[in-house]
Amino acid sequence: MKAVNVLLYDGFTEVNALEPTEALSRALDDGRKCYEIEYFSATGELVGGSTNAKIWTRKLDEIAKFDILLVPGGFAVRELAHESEFIAILGELAGRHDHVIAVCTGSVLLAKTGLLDGMEATSNKLSWQWATSEAPGVRWVRAARWCVSGKFYTSSGVSAGIDAALGFVADTHGRDEAQRIARAMEYVYNSDKNAELF
Repeated sequence: MKAVNVLLYDGFTEVNALEPTEALSRALDDGRKCYEIEYFSATGELVGGSTNAKIWTRKLDEIAKFDILLVPGGFAVRELAHESEFIAILGELAGRHDHVIAVCTGSVLLAKTGLLDGMEATSNKLSWQWATSEAPGVRWVRAARWCVSGKFYTSSGVSAGIDAALGFVADTHGRDEAQRIARAMEYVYNSDKNAELF
């Protein structure tokens, strides 16, 4: 079973982290679960999200498998994007993982590492001007629900993270599996990654 390692920080938007991981956790291969979900933070402590839900996290040095890294966005991103120590840690983690899914303004954090320079990426459309100004070396795509550039998946805001996660499932396990998960979640899956809803 592969690992989905979710990188949390105080003020992360919970829907950015939990809904994509819910979708990924439902992926099956011959009836067996494909992914286990783990939560990590720089401190390895209790981390609070945007609606005051709190999640116990493990320390980053406890990551055992570097399969998929998920980076949620959140209101705290605007400050976190300028914390060089955090960005350096994220850059190292993202470099080591086989795939990285950055949701909403989490794509800005990923972009600040320099790993997206010259690549296509997207982010929250309501924070578009700020997001694109933070990393001018990225080929930002406004008309996109999510983007895929090599091992990097970046999504538009909030619920678009579910579509990006299902897009990853479709790319990895087939479109039928992504559609099955969407039906099981009673979610209307927008399978067109180039859709611009806003």
